[in-house]
Formats: sequence, structure tokens, C-alpha cells
Amino acid sequence: MPPLFCIVSLGRFKGKTTLLEWLVRQLSRSGIRIATIKHSTKPLDLEEKDTWRHLEAGSLEVAYVSPNELITIRRSAASLKDAVEALHVDPDLILAEGFKLSSHPKILCAADLHEVDEALKSIQNIVAITGKIAEEGHSFSQIKVMKEAEVLEFVRKAVIDYWLNKIPGLNCGKCSYGSCSSLAKAIKEGKATIRECVMHGVSITRLRIGGEEVPLGKWPQSLLRELLKAFVKSLKLKDLKLDAVGKMIVEIDLRAFAEEE
Repeated sequence: MPPLFCIVSLGRFKGKTTLLEWLVRQLSRSGIRIATIKHSTKPLDLEEKDTWRHLEAGSLEVAYVSPNELITIRRSAASLKDAVEALHVDPDLILAEGFKLSSHPKILCAADLHEVDEALKSIQNIVAITGKIAEEGHSFSQIKVMKEAEVLEFVRKAVIDYWLNKIPGLNCGKCSYGSCSSLAKAIKEGKATIRECVMHGVSITRLRIGGEEVPLGKWPQSLLRELLKAFVKSLKLKDLKLDAVGKMIVEIDLRAFAEEE
């Protein structure tokens, strides 16, 4: 899962939306793909609108399509986890506005010391403090007070670390940088993104022959995975629920077949 930060405050008009909007604009310019999630106590769908009427009639979910929008609405007691799973994109970063009660890292927008003290009593996992208080030069022993530019670099570093962990280390030589270490260096310098890696997503299926990993693109990985899944399903094993298994390991002794022949 990509880095996820919740931007929170103790009330309205503390700068959450302004900060989120600025971070999205700045980070998007450097090639970072961002998804955002907004928490609200008020419904988005208005009474007597056509979409509202669809749901009132019993529709499980309604999709609203306009020339420039695709919006899906469902009625349920949803959590931040539900919202993340409902995303239809593959982001490098998720920024959520609100969700003070979630366990994810939080960036607190505060105006003064009193707000910070009150927030620390009720909000867990605050990793950074920003807002008007950052202009006053306050500091805390465990949580850094940051100006906007510092928050930007803090979040950017989290994305870079996420990208670096996704480099497969195959040194296949298929990207323009020639090696995984060169790509990693370019990512750290802000000159590349993980999408420069041709083998990005290699964790779907990995093939090793004689201890050496064979670089596979996304299509061969998917094909091999589906072939193995189909083979196992054909065995009709009663006690095995393949969909509940996280990983499958297959070892083939090529020498055994050679000796029999």
C-alpha cells in the first residue's frame, strides 16, 4: 500500500483543505500520482436528486456520469479502509482530509499551543504539526513543527522510500538507467519515478532458474500465475481455498526428469 497521511485539525477553517490542495499541486508536478479522500459529516447526495431517488428505490450503488466526471455513490457506514479499497486508480500517495480516529500517520494543522495540547490528548499517531503555529517557532520533543515546504519534503521522502522499496533489484538493464542502483539514484535526486522501471510490479510472479531470477514483464507474470492457479484448481482439493491463500511456491527439479529419460 502506498503512503497514506491524514491531514487533521480540531475544527474547521484550520487550513486542512488549503494544505492538501497545495501538496497535491506541488507533488503532482514532480510525477507523483496522488489520490485524495475527504471525510465529511454531511451527505454528498442531495435529497430529490435523480441519484438520491435511485438509491431510495433500492439500488445498491449508483454511478453518475457527466462529460468530465464519474462518481459512484453507495449508502453504507464506510471507513477510511473502505475508501482506500474503493479507489479505481493506482496512486503513489494517498492524502486524506480528516479521519482523526484512524491509525494512519497524521499531519496536524493547528493555530496555537493550546490546540496542539488538546489534539495530542485525543489524536494518535501525529507525525508532523503545521499551520499558523509553525510561524511562531514552537517545537516539541517528539513531533516536529513544520512549515509548508518542510511538510512537502517530508511527504515526498515517504513516496521516494516507497518507490525505492518497489525496485525489484533484478538489474535487467531494460530501463534507460541500465541498473537498479542507477535508477534508485535518479529517484532520490528527483529525476525519475518508479514508472521508469520496466519490471515494476514484478512481485506478482517471480521465476528463478538455477538460483538466478528471470526478469518478467507484467503479461508473462499474469499468464504464469493464472496457469498455476488453473492447475491447482483442477486438482479439486477439498480442504484448499485457493482464494484465501496469499502465496504459492512451486519448485521443479529439472534433473529428475532428465534422468528418467
